Amino acid sequence: MINTENLDFKTLIQKQKELSSSLKQKKENKILEYDFKMVTFKLGGEYYGIDIMYVKEILKAKKFTLVPNALEFVLGVFNLRGEIMPIIDLAKMFHIESQNQSELKSIIIIKVDNLLIGLVVDEISHVVPLRKADIQPPSPLLGTINERYIEGVVELNDKLYVVLDTEAIFSDKEKSKRDILPQSSELTEELFSFFCNQLEELNVIHITEFNKKKFRELFEEYKKENNIIEMPNLSKENAENILKKFFSKHTYQLWQQPYIDYFLDAVIPKLNRICSDEVKALDIGCAFGHEAFSLYFLLVNNMKDAEVKFIAADINLIAVSNASTFEVAGNNIPSWINREKYFMKISDGNYKIKKEIADKIYFEFHNALNISTYNRIFDIVVARDISLYMTEEEYKKFLKDISSKIVSGGVLVVGDNEDLGNNLPDFTKISSEYISAYVKK
Repeated sequence: MINTENLDFKTLIQKQKELSSSLKQKKENKILEYDFKMVTFKLGGEYYGIDIMYVKEILKAKKFTLVPNALEFVLGVFNLRGEIMPIIDLAKMFHIESQNQSELKSIIIIKVDNLLIGLVVDEISHVVPLRKADIQPPSPLLGTINERYIEGVVELNDKLYVVLDTEAIFSDKEKSKRDILPQSSELTEELFSFFCNQLEELNVIHITEFNKKKFRELFEEYKKENNIIEMPNLSKENAENILKKFFSKHTYQLWQQPYIDYFLDAVIPKLNRICSDEVKALDIGCAFGHEAFSLYFLLVNNMKDAEVKFIAADINLIAVSNASTFEVAGNNIPSWINREKYFMKISDGNYKIKKEIADKIYFEFHNALNISTYNRIFDIVVARDISLYMTEEEYKKFLKDISSKIVSGGVLVVGDNEDLGNNLPDFTKISSEYISAYVKK
């Protein structure tokens, strides 16, 4: 695709300057008609330009997905509004030593033969108008290799610009794509990383060590269903549908069988050992109340000798406010919940939680990152899927803080697809195929 061996542009440019200076002539003072514009930029202290007709966009440096076994000047690939493109470091490609390696660089997005390519440069200079006639052919001193990739040189304001021949460098679309974006057999981990990056961006979530295992399964499923052999390009709808498959059972629903039986078998026996007069419960991320009321009904029905003291918290203020006046369609109330006891019927077959029941739960706006501010301890904490909304370090801090807020023998329930690993040394994982829960030693 691109033969860049022995390209020493800095030396060659200096020779071209000398040649250009010897050819420079005084021109008559007249109005010039421009028929060409180029975007100019700096690499290693020298000036270059490309035809503005190839330039689609200019960006600041972004986070890339690395590509293994790629050419040394390929930094990775980037998703720009659904378009997957390779990112190339022009300084490395032309064997030029960059002068601002530690600074945030610029990216020129070009389009050649419908292939988008990002070119990383040291600094964007200007857009300058030219006449085609002003562009001098490359000097023989630049050599045959350079003539292939250089359209010419032009002197402006005592600066010499090398005008790159974009078509010559990136014209072989299929070969370029094959060289820069290796096939999936070489990209298993990188394809998965790119998949996760898109899910994170489109869903505003964090994929970390605590939830990555399930996302890997979802990636393999998506790859198989869609015959993915290159970097996967997810739409917003794709990303949302994949995320739905991660969430714990009955998210945004009142819990149903057989999940209730699984919960009763795994958790309630642990609570019965430590709770006699009261059960102190905390539900983190209660959203619109489905989870909070499900847990409340479950505890009230199965720990009849103990008073349930319940706090439900969420960072979504609107959701928390609506939860206290919880409404649900009658056909969405499972049979294990006593509809007449806990709900009153309203219009159109909908039911609303009775006020005396809603008052049993204290709904509050509270950030899980500030869990250490609670001045009480709990017998059971349910915090399903919240690792999605914290960075890895934030979730580790949350686990450390929450462990100090649970009594000895108390239970922490996390999402069905969350794995805490060794991050809770004071807890033992409860043996259950269906409930991800931990009991404090």
